[in-house]
Amino acid sequence: MSGQGSGTPDRGFQDRINRVQERRAPIEASRPQVDLLPDWKENIRYPASLIGAAFLGMFAVFFARFARFHLMGGTLSGEAPDLTMIIDAGLAVLAALVIFGAIGMTLRESDRAERHGFFSIASLGGNPVKLAIVVGVAIMIGTMHNMVHSAPKAFSVVFSPEWAADVVEFSEPGSIYYRGNYFVVFPQTEAVAEDVDPTGDGAEEKVLPKVRRL
Repeated sequence: MSGQGSGTPDRGFQDRINRVQERRAPIEASRPQVDLLPDWKENIRYPASLIGAAFLGMFAVFFARFARFHLMGGTLSGEAPDLTMIIDAGLAVLAALVIFGAIGMTLRESDRAERHGFFSIASLGGNPVKLAIVVGVAIMIGTMHNMVHSAPKAFSVVFSPEWAADVVEFSEPGSIYYRGNYFVVFPQTEAVAEDVDPTGDGAEEKVLPKVRRL
C-alpha cells in the first residue's frame, strides 16, 4: 500500500472498482435504452389517427348520402328529416367503423385485444378513435349542404342537377342543419348562391338565400 501523500494509486482499491464494474456490466447491458427525446413520429401518430378518424367519419356521411340517393332517390333531408338524419348517421358510423377496422389505422399488434370490442357502441366513451369518427359524422351531417352551396356544379355531377338545385334552394349557406332546420351561424344577407340548372344548358339563376338568425 502506498504511503499517505505519495500520489501513488492504491492498487487494491482500483482492483475492487474493476470487479464492481465487471459485475455491473451485464446488468447495465440488459437495461432498456431510454430516449430522452421521444421520436416525433411516435408523438404525432396518435393525434393524426384521431384527425384521420374524424375525416373518415365525414367521408362516410358523403358515401351514405350518395348511396341513399342513387338507390332510393329523394333529397338531402328526405320526406321525413328526423328519420333520414338518423339513417344517414347510422349508416355513416357503421361504414366508418368497418373501413377503419379493415385498414387498421395505427392499430398495433398489442391492441388486438381491443379490436374485439371496437364495433361496440357501448365502449364509445372509452375509445377516442370511435369518438372522433362520431364527431366527424356529426360535423358532416350538419354542414354538408354548405359544400353544395360552394360547389353546386360538382355535386350536380356526383348526385344530380335536381338534387343540387334542391339543396341550394331550400337550405341556408353558412348554417348548421339539424332535424330539417337550418340554423344560420354566418349570416350572408348580401350573398347569392348559384342555382343549378336541371336542363344542363349552362344557364344559371341567382337565388337570394333566406336567412334565419338564431
